Amino acid sequence: MNDLRTATILGLLCTSATVPIFSQAASPKVSSEAMEQAANAARQRGDNKASIQLYEHALTHKPSWQEGWWYYGSLLYDQNQYPAAVKAFRELVQLNDKLGDAWAMLGLSEYECQDFVDSFRDLERATSDGTELEGSLRNVVDYHRALLLNVRGDSDAAYMVASSLFLRGIHSEDLQVALGLSLLRVPVYPSQLDPSRDALIHDAGNAAAFITQKQYDKAEIAFQELLKQYPKVPYIHYAFGAMLASIGRDHDAEEQFRAETEVNPDSALAYMEWSFVESKAKHYAEAVDLAKKAVERSDDSFLAHYLLGNALLMTGDAPGARPQLETAQKLAPEVPDIRYSLSRVYARLGESALAKQEQTQFIALQRKNALDRVKLQRLYPSAQSITGVRPTTP
Repeated sequence: MNDLRTATILGLLCTSATVPIFSQAASPKVSSEAMEQAANAARQRGDNKASIQLYEHALTHKPSWQEGWWYYGSLLYDQNQYPAAVKAFRELVQLNDKLGDAWAMLGLSEYECQDFVDSFRDLERATSDGTELEGSLRNVVDYHRALLLNVRGDSDAAYMVASSLFLRGIHSEDLQVALGLSLLRVPVYPSQLDPSRDALIHDAGNAAAFITQKQYDKAEIAFQELLKQYPKVPYIHYAFGAMLASIGRDHDAEEQFRAETEVNPDSALAYMEWSFVESKAKHYAEAVDLAKKAVERSDDSFLAHYLLGNALLMTGDAPGARPQLETAQKLAPEVPDIRYSLSRVYARLGESALAKQEQTQFIALQRKNALDRVKLQRLYPSAQSITGVRPTTP
């Protein structure tokens, strides 16, 4: 995301407003002060080569100089010296682990070194304590988080982060690619994308942008064009169906989910969405059959087990629902709706103590999740998820 990256680094280097608030160390020696002043002067006049050398020299004499590590690392990043930037920002966060901006720059530097595991960890750390990053830096961080989330297999979260960026006014080609990759659940980084798939991903990103803006008529046209050109590509029918279900067009959504199961028979996602739609319509027998197929394809999915257990419960089969919901609870212990359904199962089976226990857990988790949703909405206002499937209490 070169446009955002350049704007961010120039801002970090040229304005004092973006400098994190560093803790004050003891008064430095005069020689250290002179070195610091020389490094700052070289940076301010735009002599990056000299300022890098001067910051390095000054930091050798005064390794506790937090502001120096910040500028030194930022200059190295701006000069594409990413391994050295990683070392600089690691020194800074070791000195002061409360600097969200420093964690962000460390994660971005690690990303450029293709150290994606550490990059994801440190970009998450950048905002984990509620730290508000400077505007353009936050945009760059969220863009990279979206890419990392998608490759890690959490395309829904990736789409939410990317769509929030779009709604904040970032409409770059890079973001369009990120939206397209997450919509079609293609777990690669943009640099790894096969050039023959560029048009597909861009077109998918265009459809995703329409969904993000709630321009559903335009999104529908975009999906229809995608399906004309790429009728056998996985997850187009799925994403189209999820959008239709989200706006109440359940019958049309079912047609798309059915088509997805033909194009992509090994995926559980369309079966889960389809089962969810059938449960909403109180077609519980059909929902059971579809959820069983989802479990067969993804036995480690809490949502598949939840949908099957909940549908069985609604057919009156509490004994059959119990193992499915208990499995869902083990896989996702903090999802309140699973606890609610489990409490109903235990009540029907006459196990009042277990029913009361699950009801208590449901109430506690519901309160916690309500607070988490507020935090999420504050971070990503108006952002949308790809999928419509979510546990809901019947």
